[in-house]
Amino acid sequence: MRKLFGLLLLCVVSVFSFTRASGWVSDAWAAPAAGEPIRIGLVNPRSGNLAITGDDDHWGARLAVDMFNERGGVNGRPIQTVEADIPDAATAQTEINRLIQNENLKLITGCYGSSIVEVAASICDRNDVFWWENVSVLDRLTEQGYKAVFRVHISGSIFGEEAAKIAVAFGEKIGIKPQDLKLGVVSENSDFGQSLSVGVRRYAKANNLNLMLDELYDAKTTDTSPIVLKMKDADPDIVIVTSYINDGIDITKKSKIFNYAPKVFLGIGSGYNAAAYPKNLGQDAEGQLDLDPTNAPAIAKLDPETQKLVKEFSERFEKQKGFPPTTVGYLAWQATWVLLNNVIAVVGDVNDLDALIAAAKKIDIPVGTLPTGAGVKFDEKGQNERCVIAVMQWTDGRLVTIYPDFLATKEPEYIPMPAWDVRFK
Repeated sequence: MRKLFGLLLLCVVSVFSFTRASGWVSDAWAAPAAGEPIRIGLVNPRSGNLAITGDDDHWGARLAVDMFNERGGVNGRPIQTVEADIPDAATAQTEINRLIQNENLKLITGCYGSSIVEVAASICDRNDVFWWENVSVLDRLTEQGYKAVFRVHISGSIFGEEAAKIAVAFGEKIGIKPQDLKLGVVSENSDFGQSLSVGVRRYAKANNLNLMLDELYDAKTTDTSPIVLKMKDADPDIVIVTSYINDGIDITKKSKIFNYAPKVFLGIGSGYNAAAYPKNLGQDAEGQLDLDPTNAPAIAKLDPETQKLVKEFSERFEKQKGFPPTTVGYLAWQATWVLLNNVIAVVGDVNDLDALIAAAKKIDIPVGTLPTGAGVKFDEKGQNERCVIAVMQWTDGRLVTIYPDFLATKEPEYIPMPAWDVRFK
């Protein structure tokens, strides 16, 4: 993971040179599956304060299952999801145990929310149930020595390190040398935000960056004025801010009220990539940056078969949700597709835990194959080593990818960002 951008440079020429050897799609699709179903668990927080993004995760995964079944499933057998809403850790404990004990499930996937994931994965590990995590960045998930836990998304602290690297790159774009860059990091105080901050802090220390601000805040707060005023007082050139949706929207609103505009504001998480962001902010979302796996793929650069899959998914997601796929929607969809195509279909069922583990460990999908630009190769802890982080910008109510170059579909605008009182005038 630490060699991510070095790897990207090596892959730029061939990054979208898709081959069937990657195992991402089949050469020929069969008739829709109609045999005995293969049952798996699908769990997400679809109520409570994580519901907006949890539901995106759910539908990303569900659409992957639907599309896979329509293309023949696993040797004619459809995947059947047994679903549960797990809005918090207490409910996760009850529901995961129910799925294992009462429903006799051997494989569970989905989720979103670090505290929920931690409980769910630990229960699966104790019961020899395969856990496939789509989205959570909780560092501890892959540090427990679990036998059958695999995460397709990046870990939080490595995400933070990559965010700091991108901040340096954007500093250089606006003429600030790394040794002169004033950097700030602000995060909501869940495991998600804390792990991001750890990574930024670690990279800043290792590279002698000027970390002017390092603050945590409560994501459940209804008024982010204090944290915005701290950012304004510290005055970093570039600030990295990790938020959930309600607090992310409020930070943007309060930034406008206090006319706070750093040269570059790098938002991370559902606070800055969800469709609710421009819906609530209107014109004030225009030009804002989100640092996440891209939900605006360079579709024209993908293999023709993959293009068809991505376009179909995008259309179906928008029909279901009323807006284009979010970052979490894409992450869940592509991660679930890999689970179905490269693990379950390889094994032929979900009842042999050792066979599922062996299949997961053999996955070798090159960087650039998946819609977000990622690939898949798990390390010995079950962490995907081929994750890719991009910078997107809100443009006319949609996110477009502006960095790195091999994923970009548009040149960045409003960098450095103008002050609020003169913006877009």
